[in-house]
Amino acid sequence: MATNQDPLTSSLNPEQLQAVTTTRTGPTLVLAGAGCGKTAVLTRRIAFLSRGGEAQDRILALTFTRKAADEMAHRVRGLPGIDAAAPMPLITTFHGFGLRVLRDTVSGIPNARRLGYDTEPRLLEHQQRLKALARITTTDERISMGVDLTRLDALLEQRSVNPAKPLRMPQDKTGLLMDIEGRLAKEKTRLGVWEFSDMLDGVVGLFEHHPEVSAHYAAWFRYVLVDEFQDTNPIQILMLRFLLLKGATLCAVGDDDQAIYGFRGADIEPIRGFVERFPGARILKLQTNYRSTPAILNTANRIFRDKPEDYRKVLRSGRYTDGTRGESPRKLGFRDQPAMCRWICSTLSTLERRHSIRPDQAALLFRTNASLDQAKSYILARVDAPEKAPQFLTVHGSKGLEFPVVFLCDLEEGSFPHYRGRSDSDIRSWGDALRVVLRRGTSEPPDCDIEEERRLFYVGVTRAERHLFMLHVRQREQFGRVRRVRPSRFLGLV
Repeated sequence: MATNQDPLTSSLNPEQLQAVTTTRTGPTLVLAGAGCGKTAVLTRRIAFLSRGGEAQDRILALTFTRKAADEMAHRVRGLPGIDAAAPMPLITTFHGFGLRVLRDTVSGIPNARRLGYDTEPRLLEHQQRLKALARITTTDERISMGVDLTRLDALLEQRSVNPAKPLRMPQDKTGLLMDIEGRLAKEKTRLGVWEFSDMLDGVVGLFEHHPEVSAHYAAWFRYVLVDEFQDTNPIQILMLRFLLLKGATLCAVGDDDQAIYGFRGADIEPIRGFVERFPGARILKLQTNYRSTPAILNTANRIFRDKPEDYRKVLRSGRYTDGTRGESPRKLGFRDQPAMCRWICSTLSTLERRHSIRPDQAALLFRTNASLDQAKSYILARVDAPEKAPQFLTVHGSKGLEFPVVFLCDLEEGSFPHYRGRSDSDIRSWGDALRVVLRRGTSEPPDCDIEEERRLFYVGVTRAERHLFMLHVRQREQFGRVRRVRPSRFLGLV
């Protein structure tokens, strides 16, 4: 058992220590709250396995971005327990692993040849893909579906990452889309090209139709670790199932409260139903946050206070242990965005004067790019030098980052949560009026995954280290018209 003098684990808290040193062979899900050190757990888990005698190259760690994979590999190489002279663990992205498999040879046969390619395919660039779609479809087909080439491309991309997810289109149009999907696959084989989506589709097809190939990889890897498990899609989960067929131990790390990529095909169900999907699994939690003040954490904890106990995380501070609470997050409303921006500029000056926090250390987070661009234009016109400006990001773009000061903007209904609603000015008949009245009585707006929007709000709140301001306006200008807007329902949660 590790002790406090162990150089590998001495810096870990009890929750992290349990996740790193568990010796069970069944599946484990580590629910890692925001700012709770999930990367430290993943990297030290790999080093712990290596130190325990496991061959390093039989450990596979999968994540979503090349940057995250490179950072994880760099950290692992410097940890006690890692043998720098031995083959290193394979730490890569899902797509990187897929490409490695497709380029590999099993039992003397190249895997690409098993998929019908004479030589290793070239990567299909986006413009080439659009040209291919133009060749294999007719103008009449695209008109009948109500799409242009760009929209058709997006629909096919959705199908590639989550084929089981129903599309919001009539059955006959769905059938045509599936037919086009098959045509595109044949066209890519004919041209000798593949795409990033084929890295996973190809591997799953290879494993399904060539059991000897899936058995080869399943027998080789003894431990499989997955980062950001909440962002997995059905194709990735299916690939994981093949890799686990020979008894490899799965350790998945993620946070269901930060699942914000449903629009890209990510599926929250595998993490929410982990125990059912992976029999014999257990769930561990990381709830000690090293980022934010207790006051900010109390706000974050209120966002999901209605969650079932098994998945609910109550964040507590591991950074402020001396009784410091910090400044309470503030909710403020303004007449319009220019008034909000003037207040932000003034507040940035105050924070620098009173707390020595430079404006460039602060972040303005927006739900939509349009709102971001408007505020950026207004504020940069009033900043002496660009290097003194705060950072401007969408909430999606802020995930994984942290800032001493966060101004969480766009907190109005229709903006955050983001949905396309019809205003009273759109009423042109009694039927329109009835639909508006009925919609006001429902909790779920049209064209909106309200739970994912709530998770996105949580991500925005948990980016803040010391100061958090949640801002909304009472009126917005759109398409040359000024309309009144209501504060976001999410402000009522905190």
